[in-house]
Amino acid sequence: MAEGSRTPFFMRRQSGGQFALESADITTGSRFYVHSGTGTDALGNGRNPDAPCATIDYAYSLCTASQGDRVYVMPGHAENITAADSIDCDLAGVSIIGLGEGNLLPTISTTAAAGSITVAAANVSIKNVRLTANFATGTTAGITIGAGGDGCTLDGIQFRDTSTANEYVLHISVATTVTDLKILNCDFVCLEGGSATNSILFAGTTSNLVIEGCRFFVDSTDSVVDHLTGAATNCLIKDNILYNADDQTAGYVLDFHASSTGLAIGNRGAYNKNDAEMTKGVAMWWVENYFSNTIAESGLLEPATSHAIP
Repeated sequence: MAEGSRTPFFMRRQSGGQFALESADITTGSRFYVHSGTGTDALGNGRNPDAPCATIDYAYSLCTASQGDRVYVMPGHAENITAADSIDCDLAGVSIIGLGEGNLLPTISTTAAAGSITVAAANVSIKNVRLTANFATGTTAGITIGAGGDGCTLDGIQFRDTSTANEYVLHISVATTVTDLKILNCDFVCLEGGSATNSILFAGTTSNLVIEGCRFFVDSTDSVVDHLTGAATNCLIKDNILYNADDQTAGYVLDFHASSTGLAIGNRGAYNKNDAEMTKGVAMWWVENYFSNTIAESGLLEPATSHAIP
């Protein structure tokens, strides 16, 4: 082929004699497909959307680490998970990508307290899936980022309760020392009256954390985003909408360790307890963040400003 006629497409033979024409602009890694209704977890399946795997974890196990492999979860996929390793992201550099919108968004239901997606390897991406809590006494955490989960990206994930009892106690649990975690465009919704403690809980330190473009409509007995135990170094908390419906206990909406550094900019939020404080993080920069703890009144700059710029 002449130099001027090259395209980003390439063709490869898949197992079973099938050919795939794929775009190298997206990835040169392998692609695997999952659908609970039409798929089977069997050798030879997963390479073609006409013969997908049935579960995400099985498709993930077919991937090779650090080659840009992708698991595409097809529209309408529905899967129950009951253990911390039911979906075990233990291979580095693999992406799980949900296809579909609205009620066709791939849905993962946690039907036991321990049910969770666990990220145990570096550079994992999970995008465009819905997690629903469906266990009578609550699911401990929807997603667990382990100590090996550096470089993880969570993008466009929806979290939903199915009742005030069938709820997420935590949406995301993050181990200490995790670096370069990105939580982007995620949608966290609790039913009011439940027993959730936090939306995102950090067990210790992080570095280069980004939380951007997320919506939190929760009812949590403690801080919505809780990074109090260890410092966040060089964090960016940007353009999030945060509301805590709890009116009994006073945590914070954004709660950061006193040694945390970085920038919180353009966040908006409210707390349904009149004396609740909204933000904490005395070593961080806070720019144009507006919050309210009084219904029907406009938000105020938080933290309050007393300085002047010449």
